[in-house]
Amino acid sequence: PAAAVADAAQAEALVRETLAPLGRDGVPAMDLVRGIQDAVNPVGYSIYKSEERMTEALGLVEDVKERLPQVKAADPHYLVAAHDARNMALSAELFYRTALARKESRGWFIREDYPERDDADWLKWVCAEPEGDDMRIWTEDVPVVGYSFQPTDESAVPTAERS
Repeated sequence: PAAAVADAAQAEALVRETLAPLGRDGVPAMDLVRGIQDAVNPVGYSIYKSEERMTEALGLVEDVKERLPQVKAADPHYLVAAHDARNMALSAELFYRTALARKESRGWFIREDYPERDDADWLKWVCAEPEGDDMRIWTEDVPVVGYSFQPTDESAVPTAERS
């Protein structure tokens, strides 16, 4: 495929957007970073999960996302923190939205409200992509037919892939 080419106006707009927190009087970058840490660090949000607690944590992430346009940076060091806050918010949102979609426990992924592994319904990848200001979440069957190690339960293999 041909390489994308940015014109001078696009490049200038990206530079302005990247440096914008340096000229703002708003929310300190580290306040937003700590807000994301508050949403992902507690064990009850990130290790032992339930729909109620993950929804609560996602609410904390959404609060930070709403404040991202006002993030300020006093110097280049905090400019990095401002961009880290944006990236951390996106990562945390992806984590919680996809975790809320998976209705089972699997490996280190523990849902107290769905304590059992469920290969029949959840031998799937949970996928996400931006959709405007929102996020589209869907699942895709794991293509286990070509894997060296197969599920022990035949019902776990999607019907379309059974030989």
